[in-house]
Amino acid sequence: YPTAFCEVDGVYTNKAPGGIAYRCSFRVTEAAYLIERAVDVLALDLKMDPAELRRKNFIPQSKFPYKSSLGWT
Repeated sequence: YPTAFCEVDGVYTNKAPGGIAYRCSFRVTEAAYLIERAVDVLALDLKMDPAELRRKNFIPQSKFPYKSSLGWT
């Protein structure tokens, strides 16, 4: 995986998101990309196949409805 640099400014607002239209709401596209990239980097550090790392972290169907550590369902 090549090295990359990313500089981000995060802000909190009570206004609805606007600007450039994406096919995904509320800028989830960027968050999903960063999560997937982080999993790829972790797999590389662990010398593990990225698909295998994802498989190990799937929530099994028997655990649904799943309650996260933050209490979200």
